[in-house]
Amino acid sequence: MLARLAIVAGLIGLAVTVMRRLYRLPNKPARPPGPPRLDGRGTQLARKVEALGLGTDRSSAVQPLREGKSAFAARIGLIDRAERSIDLQCYIWHRDLTGVLMLERLRAAADRGVAVRLLLDDNGISELDAILAELNGHENIAVRLYNPFGLRRPRLVNYLFDFVRLNRRMHGKSLTVDGTLTITGGRNVGDEYFDTGDEPAFVDLDVIAAGAVAADIARLFAKFWGSRSAYRIERVIDASPDDPGALDRALAEMTDSDEYRRYSCELADHAEARALAAGELDLEPVAARLVFDAPDKTLGSVLAGHLMVDELAEILGKVECRLDLVSPYFVPGKRGMAEFLRLAARGVRLRVLTNSLAANDVTLVHAGYRKYRRQLLEGGIELYEMKPQASPPARRADAGALGSSGSSLHAKTFAADGRTVFVGSFNFDPRSVWLNTELGLVIESEAIASELSRLMEENLTRISYRVTLDEKGRMRWEDTSSGEVHDVDPGSPLGMRAGVWAAGKLPIEWLL
Repeated sequence: MLARLAIVAGLIGLAVTVMRRLYRLPNKPARPPGPPRLDGRGTQLARKVEALGLGTDRSSAVQPLREGKSAFAARIGLIDRAERSIDLQCYIWHRDLTGVLMLERLRAAADRGVAVRLLLDDNGISELDAILAELNGHENIAVRLYNPFGLRRPRLVNYLFDFVRLNRRMHGKSLTVDGTLTITGGRNVGDEYFDTGDEPAFVDLDVIAAGAVAADIARLFAKFWGSRSAYRIERVIDASPDDPGALDRALAEMTDSDEYRRYSCELADHAEARALAAGELDLEPVAARLVFDAPDKTLGSVLAGHLMVDELAEILGKVECRLDLVSPYFVPGKRGMAEFLRLAARGVRLRVLTNSLAANDVTLVHAGYRKYRRQLLEGGIELYEMKPQASPPARRADAGALGSSGSSLHAKTFAADGRTVFVGSFNFDPRSVWLNTELGLVIESEAIASELSRLMEENLTRISYRVTLDEKGRMRWEDTSSGEVHDVDPGSPLGMRAGVWAAGKLPIEWLL
């Protein structure tokens, strides 16, 4: 028996070695990053920023993007007004209506002479190989894939022989135009992020930023663009010269649809989206700073003490009165758990909004979260869980500033003491702490912080269950808008709850 197991193990090891050799990436030596594109002087966007008269203490300016349609229109508005350069990095980019429309606008910008650089994490671009290869052939467009898969199809097979590398991803998102204005936050590119399509919407948050932090994001993009994990697409994908017009075919498919006609009308009827698409901005001068992980984190060469989470922990450690935290995937871990309990013991009012089991688009993450739920409640932390998903039509009809019961939470933000706000890609989970590269902005703005807290105050009972312990210590979920009380995770069948319970017994928290 042992001999057979040894033979099987040997064959598996041989297969892994062969696959690694067959589908290994080309060597990419380390090089210093190129200069950032801070080339906006004299452009119309630069003149808008100059008119703000930013000073030394409030050297940045921001405008929140709370709704999906506004977030899409803002991106289109900036791309259409680019005069010199567009730098865009993203974790997920879908081949759907909004994804294809944005790629077409990027090509149109390149046609008028704008230099476009597109850096995409290779984990989230399925079905886009042909389109990206075609765009890369444009004289003004360069495409790079971050931490790419050697075997293009089926991609999941790569994890069998290259798991350690591929398990680390570039999760940050930014769109920087003329080195002057940028959009960053939690949104990827896809219909569910921009409030259209067949899937329930993601409730998310971005900001448009200008001034010092926009320049910092441009510098950070240059580091990622030149990093050892960013590969020119032609070194990974064999572009077929016999298959031109991939983007035009996708565009024709998407625009010849009821969804396109409906979404066009919705954008035209949406006042804020109309204004943003027309380039009308309402930027607030603020003090802000960029927090980020370095690209070498993907290679496992960034140690504790030099991670983005350390900067966030320093900020959270100074909270005095109130902390409102929104995180779709909330697995605090021992370190986070101790910090939250310490804050609560000091008298800080701490409210957390995360996804319920039925609303979570990554069910496995809930297995990590549920292990901490009781301890959080016993420590005095207020927990709210987003209500289960409903149909997309219901979502569009009743969506509010924090979404509706037809939404899945995706925003990653917190407001501290009514003056400090974080907006970015960082989930409060081990994956964001140790595995993925993240970025975000820490903004000093009483107006934005107070509004986030107000929105939570006004909308929590409408969009979420409050999780509490009854007098006997039993967990319950209160739907205060309807008066219903549940004694198990609402909207989740027994099989799902059993699976999550079983997954919670496995040593996989570091992956979540």
